[in-house]
Amino acid sequence: MKLTVHIGTTKTGSTSIQDFLRHNRAAFAQKEICIPEVLGVQDHRKATISALNFGQSQALMQALGIRDQHDHARFVAETHAAYRETIETTLPREVVITSEHLQSRCNLEANVTRFRELFAEGFAQVRILVYVRPQLDQLVSLYSTLLRHGFSDTMEEHIQRLTKGFFKYFDLQGLISRWGNVFGIENIEVRPYKALPSRQEGGVIADFCRFLGQDHADPLFSHPKELNSSINIQGQELLRLANVNGELDPAQRRQEIARIEANFSGQGAEPNLAQARTFQSRFDKGNAWVIETFFPDHPEYLEPRWPKA
Repeated sequence: MKLTVHIGTTKTGSTSIQDFLRHNRAAFAQKEICIPEVLGVQDHRKATISALNFGQSQALMQALGIRDQHDHARFVAETHAAYRETIETTLPREVVITSEHLQSRCNLEANVTRFRELFAEGFAQVRILVYVRPQLDQLVSLYSTLLRHGFSDTMEEHIQRLTKGFFKYFDLQGLISRWGNVFGIENIEVRPYKALPSRQEGGVIADFCRFLGQDHADPLFSHPKELNSSINIQGQELLRLANVNGELDPAQRRQEIARIEANFSGQGAEPNLAQARTFQSRFDKGNAWVIETFFPDHPEYLEPRWPKA
């Protein structure tokens, strides 16, 4: 039995992958591939939370009713038991776990070790799949996502905040090394976002299916509507101002986001070139290691799309 663990990273199509897997859970089950709903209906964040220490990512824990260490210990035990029962009942040839929170929240090697102990024992093969993208491209794409969640930073404030901190969040070398130290670097599959098939050819869904030995065009699979569509500068500013004014309740926010996505799609805001270079330069050394280790003939895979000015 094989285990595939997809850990992100940010803004590399994780939501699209998870939505596809959720819609096709039964189809994958027919192919003896288990997408364990007991870890989460779409994003398997229960696996992430189980791997954390109590006190890490409190907002995630509180959303699931975890208030103290006792709650957390009970949650971990129940999640682990449900996961093992699912595997023992279905007897799949492969299990797939997917959560970008495994990248962003499991920032200690001890978290990865705990994940292995809880969810990766007893498999003949374990593969850790990570899609990588230039950090500046991630930052620019992340801006619209944060606006959708109620943030009110301008692009200038956004890049200043992420330049002052958040190094570990974007550090590809640190992420890969952390998981490689626990699972073996030979079991880390690093796939460049820039090398994905075109959207017309299926994009990240086609690549992910291929990694599982499947064809995304298989008639058994359904294809949900694309998520997280782009928002142009005007749409971003409308949403930002609504966030500043604090005038949207959750239902109104969903309606406004849908309206903006429908009417203001396109290229969003960018930082200026000087800000972009300052942010990206922090990752030059680590990115050089990633390139040399995984795709030495293609340094362009981690070359960002620079602003013009």
